Amino acid sequence: MLTATLLVLALAACDSSDGSLSYPAPNNICGIPADKKVLESLLDDGDKLEQDAGYFSLTEGQFCHMYVDGNDSVVSDAAWHEGGYDLRDYFQDYDVKGLRYLEGGRFASWKSGVATVISCPGVSEEGDVLSVEVGDIRWNEESQDLLEELIPSYFDAYREKLGCRS
Repeated sequence: MLTATLLVLALAACDSSDGSLSYPAPNNICGIPADKKVLESLLDDGDKLEQDAGYFSLTEGQFCHMYVDGNDSVVSDAAWHEGGYDLRDYFQDYDVKGLRYLEGGRFASWKSGVATVISCPGVSEEGDVLSVEVGDIRWNEESQDLLEELIPSYFDAYREKLGCRS
């Protein structure tokens, strides 16, 4: 009986119901600095985190997958566009419920993601404006508020990493 009780206590100590992860929380999304506490809350629990930036570079339009135990958890998607493209263009063919524009329209958020558009002429042959989205694949009622906490620091770090002028 004592052995069974100790086993239950040991298993309970391993439970991550307090919000912490079983693996170290990252402080970046594929090399772009991001708030570690926010990522810790957004990422799914599991045994192993893997970040995969794919084969496109930042100047080509990188799609970053953050996998937990092989399953998509958080993604960052970037695509280049011609000059004049703005954040409202991003949602023209993208039916999003509960869309909120923040900081004078510089950022947008919805229940499972946040996005911005970064003017960055001369950095990429693909275009002069970059749209960047971060999404929580297994979103819940807390996702939108958590994702908004990435604003503006993650997107500013993205701009800086590309070498765009402010």
